[in-house]
Amino acid sequence: QAKPGFLERLGETTGGMVVGVGLFALSFYVLFTNEGRALRTASSLDEGLSLVVPLDSIHSVEPQNNGKLVHLSGPLRTFQPLYDPNYRISIHSVKLKREVEMYQWVEYQESRDYEENGERKTETTYTYS
Repeated sequence: QAKPGFLERLGETTGGMVVGVGLFALSFYVLFTNEGRALRTASSLDEGLSLVVPLDSIHSVEPQNNGKLVHLSGPLRTFQPLYDPNYRISIHSVKLKREVEMYQWVEYQESRDYEENGERKTETTYTYS
């Protein structure tokens, strides 16, 4: 078997080289797009931070803040407990979340009869899927 020449080897690697150069060029576009998005997000957050109006009291509504971005903090309370009737759980909380997982399988049974030392025996094999 003859060894491939220089041009044959170059022809075999040209496809991979073209794909590599294409992916390299594409990476600049993706990087530029992602950085532009991050810059827009950061400037939007800075704008929101400069416009926010902190509220002094959570108990009064002031009409001059209508339509503005406001910030408030206070205790979060509920007056009635949450109740889950299936598990009979009652808890003072804002949210009650139940996650249910179900596992299911099918059992297959295969039996075979055989004789050993003059005694008849049955061997049963169980498999699950």
